[in-house]
Amino acid sequence: MLYQLSYAPGSRGIVSAASAGSPSTRGGADYAAPVQRRVLGILFAGLTIVLAATAAAALAGAGGSVKGWVVAVGALALAVWLGSLSASAFRRR
Repeated sequence: MLYQLSYAPGSRGIVSAASAGSPSTRGGADYAAPVQRRVLGILFAGLTIVLAATAAAALAGAGGSVKGWVVAVGALALAVWLGSLSASAFRRR
């Protein structure tokens, strides 16, 4: 995708919903940005839950194994990061 975008001949052929002049049902860009932010927040919250569960399962099964602890710490770090992204997506602007 990066290759395609970097060697595009120009932006003349790129048409967005805002520039096309098509009538939108709910205000176009005014509606799309908050909806997209909420959907991303839900996605990040779901991924946070899955990674937190993975970290808990890795800790439960780790015992004395270093491999389990590495997986648990990595999954927990990702869960915290995605949780912060989810929280910022739900904040009002």
